[in-house]
Amino acid sequence: MEDEALTTGSQYKWLILLLTWLVYFSFGLILTSIPPLVTPISAELSLSYSEMGVIIGSVILMYIPLSIPIGIIIDHIGQKKMIAAGALLTSMSAVLRAFAFSFETLFLTVFLFGFGGPTISVGLAKVIASFFEGRERGIASGIYMTGSIVGSGVSLAITNSVILPLVGTWRNVFVAYGIIGFLTMVVWILLVTVPERTNEASGIIQPLRETTRKLLGHRQVWIVCIVGSSSFLVFYGFTNWLPTLLELKGLSSADAGLLSSLPSWVGLLGSSAIPGLAVVGSRKPVVVIVLLLEGISMAVAGLASGPVLTLALIAYGVTSGASMPLLLVVLMDLQDVGADYTGVASGIFFSIGAFCGFLGPAVVGYLTDLTGSFFPAIFTLTLAVEAMIPLTLTLKEL
Repeated sequence: MEDEALTTGSQYKWLILLLTWLVYFSFGLILTSIPPLVTPISAELSLSYSEMGVIIGSVILMYIPLSIPIGIIIDHIGQKKMIAAGALLTSMSAVLRAFAFSFETLFLTVFLFGFGGPTISVGLAKVIASFFEGRERGIASGIYMTGSIVGSGVSLAITNSVILPLVGTWRNVFVAYGIIGFLTMVVWILLVTVPERTNEASGIIQPLRETTRKLLGHRQVWIVCIVGSSSFLVFYGFTNWLPTLLELKGLSSADAGLLSSLPSWVGLLGSSAIPGLAVVGSRKPVVVIVLLLEGISMAVAGLASGPVLTLALIAYGVTSGASMPLLLVVLMDLQDVGADYTGVASGIFFSIGAFCGFLGPAVVGYLTDLTGSFFPAIFTLTLAVEAMIPLTLTLKEL
């Protein structure tokens, strides 16, 4: 059985950080492969915005029931094989989309992603918590999560302008991204080594049921997870619809893809820098500022055009890129969580967030079909994000 605790002092620390980045890169690439292709897919398969919204949201649907069990399994079995299995399933999801011929078949192939995604999201958080501590943990969390951001940015930026002309059809785009996922999985399997078990926590690991019950009853864990759900709501409800929103503003599909990738690129700054700015116990004001600016910039982006739109997308990218890694670090450092129980705690985080991740794009698609405009949906998302600020103010980090 794999060791569930990778030691902080391991000589593989920085190699593992690089490998987690690569896994999250392929994850992000596949995760965001549909939004740039909404127009050709919906045209060929005769899908409405509401149906496309359900499909976009289905990518995370299985996070809801699976995240907590997977967190428990990872905490007590290990990360290497679980993350490899997750990479295999997400890559299969991408390849199988090439054979979709209806709403139902596309939904099912995208839905498959949700069986591998939680393993990657929860497992990589556990890896980082096991290898890094204190401020270094915040920095490492920010760095590895840029992998998903870069993957998403690449997918948004070059799918229509480079990959689609190169491979010919939207179906072949999915095959190409699936192959990249498979190759990343092979690299992970070949290069990750699991150090010998240490006695650091082996004698104090609590029974699974007790651990889960304790964390589910932990008020601060719930606060972090509910606030963190806004990150899922915004990413899946706004970021994933952004290429279509920009096309409706008059941009070509290639230009819309490039501009919609801007938040991902500037999000690298937010993800890599902001989580490491504050020390343990003093991150709450940073979370409040991030939420405030994220909501405002999203609303402005929905209304504006030209330079103002570009500036709003930059501000949105920095804040949205910072929010999830920042909150995950807060979660890791909560009393009674730490590295030992990050798997279960992050499972709760992703399970709650997944509900909003599915709800976001479905609501955006429905409201857009209903009103004929994206802005009512964007305004709804903005209100939801800003509603997290009062809850954040009740958080006790230690």
